[in-house]
Amino acid sequence: MIQLNPDDGALTLIPILCLLLILSACSVGPNYQEPDISSVMNEQWLVAGENRERFDPDRQPMTAWWQQFNDPELSRLIAQLVSSSRALAEARQRIVEVSARQGVVDADRWLQLSAAFGYTHAETGDQAVSLQGWPPGKSVSVVSAGVVAGWELDIWGRTARLLEAAEEDVRATYGVYHGLMVSLAAELTLAYIDTRTLEARLENVRETIVLQEKSLRLLQTRLQAGNGSTLEVVRAKRFVQTTRARIPDLEKNLSLAKNRISLLLGLPPGQGVLHPGPLPSVPLLIGVGLPIDLMTRRPDIRQAVHHYHGSVARIGAAEAERYPALRLSGTLNLSSDTLGNLLDADALIYSLGPGLSFPIINGGRIESVVAVRTSQAEQARLVLEQKIIAALAEVENAAAGVLFSREQTAELLSAEQLAAKSAELAESLYRAGLSDSFQVLSAQQELITIQESLFLARQQALSEVVRLYRSLGGGWEVTLAGADTAQEKEAKQNIKQ
Repeated sequence: MIQLNPDDGALTLIPILCLLLILSACSVGPNYQEPDISSVMNEQWLVAGENRERFDPDRQPMTAWWQQFNDPELSRLIAQLVSSSRALAEARQRIVEVSARQGVVDADRWLQLSAAFGYTHAETGDQAVSLQGWPPGKSVSVVSAGVVAGWELDIWGRTARLLEAAEEDVRATYGVYHGLMVSLAAELTLAYIDTRTLEARLENVRETIVLQEKSLRLLQTRLQAGNGSTLEVVRAKRFVQTTRARIPDLEKNLSLAKNRISLLLGLPPGQGVLHPGPLPSVPLLIGVGLPIDLMTRRPDIRQAVHHYHGSVARIGAAEAERYPALRLSGTLNLSSDTLGNLLDADALIYSLGPGLSFPIINGGRIESVVAVRTSQAEQARLVLEQKIIAALAEVENAAAGVLFSREQTAELLSAEQLAAKSAELAESLYRAGLSDSFQVLSAQQELITIQESLFLARQQALSEVVRLYRSLGGGWEVTLAGADTAQEKEAKQNIKQ
């Protein structure tokens, strides 16, 4: 690097300095432009477009989508999630951290000023010999106070580009936080659906055991009266015990589901109190909007856009290293052998002037850095396109899951009604002496099997709705008053959402 320090004839540099100050409003490197996503973005949804009775492309998905389940307990848990989740609190602290890093970059734009105060006592012996320092036989005390100032003019926009990239890093970190909110809300809802399904299955099993025990007592009474057979009684007992054997596994899975809710809420197991309630209902019509809406709704896509923007800005920062750098620096010191003379005008020592430096030979380092930043920007653009394609596939898969799970539920509901009627007819025929107990028990067992399948189908249908909303990216806009700390609120004010 070549340093040019002005002397008393530095007035010749004034025109150059004026020119550099004018250039300081410029920024080298490419300016960010919205990427062309037409090649990876569909105009319409495939499944939703063909099934408008289930999906509405003209209506945006609900922000608080869980409210469509009409379950106050679920809404309460989601509200608690925002305020109590340790994972969300950690993500908010990352926003605080990245916002502080933005402040570090921003500081380079401003004048740097530091003050210093010192005291030095030096003494040399009579025979001391040194080519530097005090002569022999001297004893000196020095008191000094002063300031040092420095300011690097951002002529080519290097700092401006770095600040632009830092702002995009903050926005990308918000995308991470919002994405986590979507994921946790979906996981909590899925855990809640699992819990309600297991509760309903347990209740159904217990009700079935009551009916089977009633049939068993009836068979035992007939056997004692000489109108039944031991085989019928043994077979009935086997059905009762088989049904009872399902309870431990269901209770174990119910405990796991409740613990999962506690974990998601950031609470120890057993502290996530869940009030009684029914299995939620599936929304009849779901607003899905248009594919292009994913650009603003999906946090991971928004995050990828900000990463791409920041990568483009860093190309400009690397390009600025090719050009001269101008730094204004100065020092002001008061130095005296006594404290009383420190403020005397004769104790003043100062220096002030610009310094200009520019690269000549760097072994291709700057060109390599520019190539690295350019490649990183291209990688970020490709990541963005891949995320868009993956998001489209997730929505289409989830919409298909919603559609087919609803069809399966409808078929099983019809099958349950027929099985219930069959069990009722079998019992009537048995009481009339026109059938044996085996047909009654078989009809009851068939009903139990279909009911179990129906519960699982309803659980699957609800889960597919949750996955659809998660793939659409909704829910991150929801926040609670008081969920953010003072630092987090300040970080949000430092950047425009």
